[in-house]
Amino acid sequence: MGRVRRKLTRMVVPAYCVSSTGRVFRVLRSSQRVGPNRVRFLLRAQAVTATDGSTDAERWRELDADLIRDKIANRQAIPTPETTFEDLWQQLRLDIDARDG
Repeated sequence: MGRVRRKLTRMVVPAYCVSSTGRVFRVLRSSQRVGPNRVRFLLRAQAVTATDGSTDAERWRELDADLIRDKIANRQAIPTPETTFEDLWQQLRLDIDARDG
């Protein structure tokens, strides 16, 4: 039986994005420890040209180190930081278009 090759589609979180209405946003990524066993991944979109009442859009996710260790011990897939940021980017992109639309 031959091997089946699947093409993986990779999404990259851009440094800038344009909303559906044409506004330009700078996309900032950060990760930080928020406790002895927790890490927070944060993705924030800041409008390049500030308008009255405009606020940053952001999405974040916290991961528990104990949960990750359990997944490793049970040979389960664990999310990489890049995968986490890509998931956050999909959510943030929807938020930006919803707010600007």
